[in-house]
Amino acid sequence: MTQTDQTEAERLRWLTSQLLVRDADVHATAVAALAEEGDERVVPHLVELLVIDSIANDWEQFGFPAVLRSRDPPRYLELPEVRWPGVRDALASLADPDFDSDHAWVEWETWYSQQEIDPLDGFEEWKLQLYRSYLPPVGGLLDCEPREFDMQGMRWGNCDRSFLAALNGPTFVPGDAVDASGTSEDAEARRDGESDGETPEPYLEDDHVVFGFEIDGTAYAVPRWVLFPHELLNAELDGVPVSLTYCTLCNAPILYDRRVPTGGDADADESGADEADGGDVDVRTFGSTGLLASGNKVMYDEETETLWDQHAGTPIGGETLESDPDLFLDQFAVTQTEWGDWKAEYPDTLALDADTGYGYDYSYYDGNVDFFEHYWNREEIVQPGVRREEGPLPEKASVYGIVADDPDEVWVVSIDDLRESDSGVLEAEIGDRDVVALLDATDDVAVYDAPPGPVERVETDEGDVALVDGEGFEWQLSRNELRSADGDSRERIPGRHGLWFAFRTHYETAHVLE
Repeated sequence: MTQTDQTEAERLRWLTSQLLVRDADVHATAVAALAEEGDERVVPHLVELLVIDSIANDWEQFGFPAVLRSRDPPRYLELPEVRWPGVRDALASLADPDFDSDHAWVEWETWYSQQEIDPLDGFEEWKLQLYRSYLPPVGGLLDCEPREFDMQGMRWGNCDRSFLAALNGPTFVPGDAVDASGTSEDAEARRDGESDGETPEPYLEDDHVVFGFEIDGTAYAVPRWVLFPHELLNAELDGVPVSLTYCTLCNAPILYDRRVPTGGDADADESGADEADGGDVDVRTFGSTGLLASGNKVMYDEETETLWDQHAGTPIGGETLESDPDLFLDQFAVTQTEWGDWKAEYPDTLALDADTGYGYDYSYYDGNVDFFEHYWNREEIVQPGVRREEGPLPEKASVYGIVADDPDEVWVVSIDDLRESDSGVLEAEIGDRDVVALLDATDDVAVYDAPPGPVERVETDEGDVALVDGEGFEWQLSRNELRSADGDSRERIPGRHGLWFAFRTHYETAHVLE
């Protein structure tokens, strides 16, 4: 590096440091000077500022979750110094695009995610200071050691743990009590027969999307539109502490066991999750950080403030990564289907009581999950932090993935391809395990250890879904296993939903089963 180059870099670093002082006028002067310098190495700094500036100064349009837009934004976003005048024009002068839509900050982030721009030396510490100062609830979590994430690629998702609150300790009631379809006489009788005066409000229509699961023989249903402004639910169900996590941008509901083993062995129980056997466990309480990594939400646990990859269920920064870097959370199978299909298959299901105590107008999300319209309707738009890549599936294809013993390797089934296939069943090999994936009675993917092949999906005279194996024997589907007439069984393998880009970016190896 020449003396001139060194002097130029020092000036740029000084100007970027001025972007962190508590004075919007100083910010404006520094932004203008950086635009005049014309060095693209400051683009990463300006993109970070554009996001904060856009959301802080237009909370009514960009606040998240949307049910809070009518309320005041977090105080740290209201401060007069949380402005960087001219930052959008400065970016346009340094780079080719000149986005001018209502969502220009998202378009800039999407563009930036496709570039390879090396920032100035010291960018990571600059970004940490920016987040600690201007997004303190987020910066306090991001500033962790050790870490295995790319600081430059970590994005702010216009929220934080203070206002994207997990739904903790929710109440579940008989599904009939909240069934609003008007087709259940039992539901009306149950509501009329309530004696305590605290009758749950019937709100679930047959076409509402729900996340269904089973714990210790009890079925549960959580509607997507109630979970949406929380993105995460912590509960203890039948003595099992669980977290139903949901990344809205990946459409990824995953049900984790909150018990983290600290010693002893682990044996798989019939649900597919592991349970500590003879060893101590820590129970973690999960929440949303407000951060995104490769378009997927980053979780944290309140007990250690470890950062976790929501999709992979692995620690990516902080205390647990240091003490147990190979840990990954056990999970239960989640079905993503409509309420009418779920209750038909599991008539005794419990369902979430929409009176959660959080004071949200959940009806806002009834039929409106509030994704950015341009994100879902324009294929060229990818989530900030995601680098587009040509591959075997479209980036936003809905898939169902299975992880074996290695959390870095995943096998996925295209849900649309399975639905459009003539057979509705797929036989494949995952690691050294023969599996069969099929559409169950709720029209969602279920994966089991395979009986002798080839197998055929059939509907019984009773209208149930079954499999016939290569030897002509019929296998009945239950929630957690296939069972033959002679009592043989094949266990269900819990998987995870999501969009294809979340699988290819959050696992070292992603195989597409065909």
